[in-house]
Amino acid sequence: MPKPSVWLPPPRYWQRRPDRSEREWLLCAGSLTAALVRLSRGRFRVRVLREGWLRPRPDERRALGLTHRHYARIREVELLGGDEVWVSARSVIPLRTLRGGGGRLRYLGSRSLGSLLFKGRARRGPLEIRRDGGQWQRRSRFHFDRRPLLVQECFHPALFAAASRAKLR
Repeated sequence: MPKPSVWLPPPRYWQRRPDRSEREWLLCAGSLTAALVRLSRGRFRVRVLREGWLRPRPDERRALGLTHRHYARIREVELLGGDEVWVSARSVIPLRTLRGGGGRLRYLGSRSLGSLLFKGRARRGPLEIRRDGGQWQRRSRFHFDRRPLLVQECFHPALFAAASRAKLR
C-alpha cells in the first residue's frame, strides 16, 4: 500500500496545483454542507458508513495531540448530492471533546457534522490539503467549546462535474 501524500498548509497549496474550480471547493471557508445543499438544490443527504470508538491514525493523533493509547469517536460518512457521492468525510472526536456541550456531537445520526459546527460554537483552524490516490482531500482542526476535533474530507470527481454543470445553467 503506498504511503499517503503529505498534508500541506495554506502557504504551500500552490505546490499541489489544484485548478480554479477545485480550489473553490478545497478552500471553501464556510460550511461545506451549506455549499453542497445549494449545489444539490436541496437533494443533499448524509450516509453514515461507520461510527464508533476507534484508535485514530498516526497523523490524526499528531494533529490532535493524542497518544497511541487514546481512542476517539470516529465517524465516516458520505455526503451525497442526489444519488452521487460527492464527498467522503471522516471526523475524529477525542473523548474530552465530547464532555459538556460537546456531548451533542455524539448523536448526529444522519445529520452532517457541519450543520452543528457552523452554528457559531466552533472555531476552525487552518485548512490543509493533499492529493492522494488521484483525489483532493482537505482537513482542518476545529475547536468546539474550546476542545479539539479533526474533520477530513475527500472530494470525489462527481462533485467537480456537478459544479461544472451547474455553472453552465
